[in-house]
Amino acid sequence: MVYENVVKLIQGHFTDGLVVVVGSGLSAAEGVPGMGPLATHLDSRSGALGANDAALWTQIKALLAANRGLEAALLEQAPSDTLEEWIVKETCGLLTAAELKIMGDVIAGSRTLRLTTLLAKILKPKSGLPIVTTNYDRLVELACEMAGFHVDSTAIGHYAGEFDHQRSCMGSCRGITTSAKVTSLDHFPRAIVLKPHGSFDWYKGNGKPRRCTLSLDAERLVITPGLNKYKKGYGFPFDKHRELANDHINHAARLLIIGYGFNDDHLQTHLETRINSGTPTLILTHTPSKKAMDLASANASCVCLSKPSAWDGISVASKSVAFDHQGHNLWDIDILAKELL
Repeated sequence: MVYENVVKLIQGHFTDGLVVVVGSGLSAAEGVPGMGPLATHLDSRSGALGANDAALWTQIKALLAANRGLEAALLEQAPSDTLEEWIVKETCGLLTAAELKIMGDVIAGSRTLRLTTLLAKILKPKSGLPIVTTNYDRLVELACEMAGFHVDSTAIGHYAGEFDHQRSCMGSCRGITTSAKVTSLDHFPRAIVLKPHGSFDWYKGNGKPRRCTLSLDAERLVITPGLNKYKKGYGFPFDKHRELANDHINHAARLLIIGYGFNDDHLQTHLETRINSGTPTLILTHTPSKKAMDLASANASCVCLSKPSAWDGISVASKSVAFDHQGHNLWDIDILAKELL
């Protein structure tokens, strides 16, 4: 495979049957703090913890000091329920502040999100474009709306929204079409945004999950990294989003994976199975994880584009091929869309 083949592969990838997977790398590129800054923030606020939770945090901090990373540390040393509540609160406080600034800039017209640039140039399937993201922030939803997509969040309403994916799907319907004696619903361009780890606009109120776009003094429904996410991930609406996400992945004709590190078991089994079975897959990331590189190097149908260490351009990895090409940073979806689509 040479550079010209890579260009053709990219340009041919954005057709029917595409499923998009978005990880924290895309939000980080837009300015949302990642795991490293979050760990630093948590440590700076840990003085407010009670004695038992402070002792637990000291053990987690020791793992962080040993370069385990926040998620690995929380997997090795599970927090108590009260410590996890504190982590959720502090995480939401730090990340929503960054999210608000970014959203304000987008609405004011002073910036355009990378995902908006990409979505504005790709095919808008009548059945909807599935976008699966492990991120809590709403930048994917904002990017979709700015690109002219109706966002199907699986919830009905903006202030006390109930989760009902079938009713939510109907929100994009703009009429009925009849042709050759076949009657069907006509939908606006629709993005089906699935968030198996929760979202900043998901709340628990009176024992029931609700979607509210306002910032409330209430329990947010997000799953923090670590052991507890596997337990909480089987509650509603997390389980429904995971089920729908996995179903879309299982039926994908091709996969586009953006800024995702392949370190989440909620999606991992289905993603790896599809990639290993030959589903055409394009991975775009600044710095690939070992798992991403392993998948690319083992599968000719999987190509990973990342940032070379020495210059601008792309580092290409796939089975039996690995090379760097100096030039445009096509691993960045904003540049890729502008240059090739």
